[in-house]
Parts: sequence; C-alpha cells; structure tokens
Amino acid sequence: MKVDFAAAARFLEDHPEEAAAVLERVSFADAAALLSELDPKLGASALARLSASLAVDCLQAMHGEHAAALLAELPIDVAARLLRRATEHTRERWLAALPSQTGDVLRRKLRYPPGTAGALADPLVLALPGDLTVAHAQKQLRRSAERADYYIYIVDRDQRLVGALDIRELMLAQARNTLESVMHRDPVRVPASSDLAAILAHPGWRELDALPVVDAGGVFFGIVRHRTLRQIAGIDADQAPSKPMISTLVSLGELYWGGLATLLSGMSGNQQGGPSNPEE
Repeated sequence: MKVDFAAAARFLEDHPEEAAAVLERVSFADAAALLSELDPKLGASALARLSASLAVDCLQAMHGEHAAALLAELPIDVAARLLRRATEHTRERWLAALPSQTGDVLRRKLRYPPGTAGALADPLVLALPGDLTVAHAQKQLRRSAERADYYIYIVDRDQRLVGALDIRELMLAQARNTLESVMHRDPVRVPASSDLAAILAHPGWRELDALPVVDAGGVFFGIVRHRTLRQIAGIDADQAPSKPMISTLVSLGELYWGGLATLLSGMSGNQQGGPSNPEE
C-alpha cells in the first residue's frame, strides 16, 4: 500500500492536469480517500484542478481536519470559491478549523459577492506601516519577497491605505527615513464593493498593472491584478496551454489508477461524513 501511494503521489506531482482528469472519472468518495492520504500541499494542488462541485464533494467526504488542511494550502481565491459552494454550516465548520489568519482573510473575501473587487483582491500582498524606517522595510521585503508586488503599499496603524512606492524607490531611499516620508501619498484605489464593469473601467489601468482595493473605511484589502481581469474576461483564452498529449497521458494514468481502484474503494468505505450524491 505504501508503494501504491508513493507512485500515486509521483503521478500527481509529475502530471497534475492529467491526474485531475483521472480523478474526475472516479467517485468523489474514492477521490477523497486518496486526497486524504496525500501530503496536504500535493493534495491541494490536485484539488485545485478539479471541477468546483467535485472538489467540494471531496472535501465534504473527508474528516474535518483533512478538509481544513487542504483548504489551508489552496490559493486564497480557490479556497474562497469552494467555500462559497458549501452550505453555511459546513463553511463555518471549515473556517473555524483553519489557521486564524487564513480564516480571517477568507471571511473578509466572502463578505463580498463574486465578481466584486473585494472578492477578486489578493489580500496577501505586502503592506507596511508608514512609521517603519526604510532600513526595516527593506529587511521585511527580503523576508517576505513572495508577497511583494511591483509596489509596496503603505498603511497607517489602523490599516488604512495612505501611500505606495515601488521597490526600486524603496531600495534607493535613505535607510533612516520613514516610509511615510518617501511614499507617494493617496494612491489610486478601487472600492471593495466595485463590480467587474467598474473595475475594468478604472482609469488607473492606464499606468498600473495592479490596483489597491480598500473597504468603505479606507482599510487596505489587497490588490486586484489586471491579468486576473483579463482571465475572467476571457482575453487570454487563445493562450490556454495546448494539451495534445493529455488524452494519451490520461489513458496511461487510468491504467495505473485502475490498479488502485480496489484500494480506493476499500478506503472510501471508511470515510465518514460525506454526502450521498455529488453535486450536479
């Protein structure tokens, strides 16, 4: 059994799209049984590629701690999309089991309807307090480089957006200066309640590839990226990756996964709390 799961994990890691296509063809209980046994990061990678209805069914078929572990590893936008499809009771149960910071971020996103700036914003972008020195900000940037966009956003101690500066400006600024002394004040912004049409029409896109999002009180919510809007609008549809080999790889994958069918069926019988039928 250990060898089988090691091979399954390798297949998922090496061919994530093809593995997801195979998982779409088995029952959600069997898919949930396998995903529960995988490392959460690898399981989340597979879960993110499933149809939303199957992904939610898989999560509901798992024990609560397994579902929360997978949700915690998903991109925030993907996790929010799946949580919207769950019942209110299930959604609150999953949110309560998540790490507090992740749960808080998701609750904020879920306050806004799909398609609004608040729902589309990436809340994990780097934002720093204005009274921080440039030297300390540079250290923070190095520690959190994965959260940095082209711009560093500056907030006050109430988390309200007060300024911005680009990374080059930050690196060239005098180390002893504070961020509020070198930032650009009152940057353009998008209200979190703005719908897709209003976001697309925002004049800030003429100069910027990402716009900060704020709530009604001016509290920094994150950023919405122009490429996200292009994807939603289907502008990049002609750039979707070509998949000439997927059908072949899926067939090969099914040969392997077919060998796991008995194992998965046995495991799924031990899972508790799943729905009797997948969502349509």
